[in-house]
Amino acid sequence: MANPVIFVHGIEASWLKNHYPVDYQNEIYWDAVFNKQYDKLRLSPWNVDMDQDLSSMIYPHQTIGLVYGGMMNELRQDVTPASYVFTYDWRKDNRISAAQLAAFIELVLHKTNRDGIPSPGKVSLVGHSMGGLVIKWCVLNVLKDEAGSKVDRIVTICTPYKGSIKAIEALLPGARNFFGQEHDKSMRLAARTFPGLYQLLPSYEGAVVSEKGRPLDIFDPDSWQRSLLSAFDDRGAYPAGFFKARLDDARKFAQEIDRAYPPELDGRFGHIYGIGSTTWRTIKVDTTKGNEFDFADVESDNQGDGTVHRKAAEIAGKSPILIDKNEIGDLVVGQHANATTHHPVQDALVDALRDEGGAHRHFVSPR
Repeated sequence: MANPVIFVHGIEASWLKNHYPVDYQNEIYWDAVFNKQYDKLRLSPWNVDMDQDLSSMIYPHQTIGLVYGGMMNELRQDVTPASYVFTYDWRKDNRISAAQLAAFIELVLHKTNRDGIPSPGKVSLVGHSMGGLVIKWCVLNVLKDEAGSKVDRIVTICTPYKGSIKAIEALLPGARNFFGQEHDKSMRLAARTFPGLYQLLPSYEGAVVSEKGRPLDIFDPDSWQRSLLSAFDDRGAYPAGFFKARLDDARKFAQEIDRAYPPELDGRFGHIYGIGSTTWRTIKVDTTKGNEFDFADVESDNQGDGTVHRKAAEIAGKSPILIDKNEIGDLVVGQHANATTHHPVQDALVDALRDEGGAHRHFVSPR
């Protein structure tokens, strides 16, 4: 029996729903298309693993079929029918989601241990975007020494191992929006309470520089726009030191993620990322104007997928499968967001998971 496959989606890619309503109608607060109730999605600044709205208890409901339905069908038809989606609350600390993923792995192994059919004993893990970070933290910090006995292989797709400038954009007043539409106050206030978003801040060399090109530390509050710091000084809305605490935590998370997989998994890990789309590489901060971030003149190139730059997606010593925009044609919602809908990505994923001789040989760039 083939190893069960667990797919872990990216940020924004699960519906969020109030699970304890008086009336079940209109209790979907986020589905990425029709429902985007940002006021409901805010987390409590005093307890960021809980919702701000005292009348709601919000949990993930389902993943977004429009983005992942085709890929899941391919996995179930061409790899194993025992292919599952792990849904998580992408607003929250990825460490929480990683612990829940470990429990889900146990559930899947239990479910696939059937009479007369030997249990495979291991799962394969596939992560898109932030889902790859959830997987890596789970393997390194939750499963730890058991990782090699629980996980056969890992494939990540468009994962921002060193973050994305888009995460900065979501936090700042006057910027455009991380969620794909005009940036209004309710969206901004919600985003500022999401630990998962802070954990996507860019940590690669050259991501954030001063107007003279000097590198700036994005995890230092003094590098940030003064107008943003003033917003966090509102003690009625945020506890003292809230922003610094979030940045400190994000720095620690980035350091935790920037470690190699254990040796028994190192050769059974591979990643796929996109190039060919105009992608932000470096943003300048005008230190003479209150650390204003210049989104009108971000340095860009085509070495990314429109959201995650190649410098953030690369892992030292690993050769990825590069998916060029020209290979997948015109895009509707962006190469990053809908990467899993395209056949070159699905084919590479299926090949890696089905390979009897080990996944590593499939993760070699054709270029």
